[in-house]
Amino acid sequence: MAVVEDYIKVFEASDGGKGDPANTFWQFFVGAQAVTTKNPLLAETMQLAVNTQSKVRVTFDPVDNTMAQARMEFSYVCNSRKIEKCQPVPPDFQLPPDSPSEICETIRYAPCRRD
Repeated sequence: MAVVEDYIKVFEASDGGKGDPANTFWQFFVGAQAVTTKNPLLAETMQLAVNTQSKVRVTFDPVDNTMAQARMEFSYVCNSRKIEKCQPVPPDFQLPPDSPSEICETIRYAPCRRD
C-alpha cells in the first residue's frame, strides 16, 4: 500500500453514463496523486475534507490507485458563553410582569485543549 498526505485539489464523480448512482466512480487528486473509489463512505469523507479544507492522509493501492483508507485531522474550536443583564438595574426598579427580560451575551472562541 502507498500513502499520500496533502490537501484535495480536485474531485470528480461519474457513473460512466449508466444512470445508476450505485455505480458512481469518484476520483480525487490529493496533491498531484490521483486516487479513486466506488465506496460512497470514503467519497463522503473526502468531500467533507474539501468542505472543511482539511488535509487528508490516504492509503491506496499503487497499482490501480484505489483508496483503502482516508483520514483527516480537524481543528476544533471551543465555545464559552457568559450571559448577564445588560445594565445594572436600580434596586427600586420593577419591570412589568409581562415584559421580557433583557440579557447580553458574550461569546468567546478559542482553540480547544487536548488533555
